[in-house]
Amino acid sequence: MVRMFLNGTAMSGGAAHHLVGGAEPLAATTTAPRYRFWAVDGTAGYPALEDVGPGGAAVAGELYELDLAHLREVLLPGEPPLLELGVVELADGSSSLAMVLRRGTPATELTDISALASWRRYTS
Repeated sequence: MVRMFLNGTAMSGGAAHHLVGGAEPLAATTTAPRYRFWAVDGTAGYPALEDVGPGGAAVAGELYELDLAHLREVLLPGEPPLLELGVVELADGSSSLAMVLRRGTPATELTDISALASWRRYTS
């Protein structure tokens, strides 16, 4: 089992929540305040985290425990092409897997939503 931080459409109630295979969130939490939070393709798209170090935003999300095979075979193939698997720091200082912005993505394709720090706030 692996810990996975979700902060977008795969969270509970989201359009891609089926990709977590019935797993329930362990906790609602935030990242440490070190991320820029982007919207890819506006409200119809998906969010992306980028580690910018101190001075970034603490982004809201949900922490899940997933079977590694399910993560590899179901969740990851369902993720958009501008995201890749990475490790994020959570508010409590622990680490978790998460989907992060693929390195080298042009900023012209992104909208900075760091001030909101929540995909749900951005899309509501």
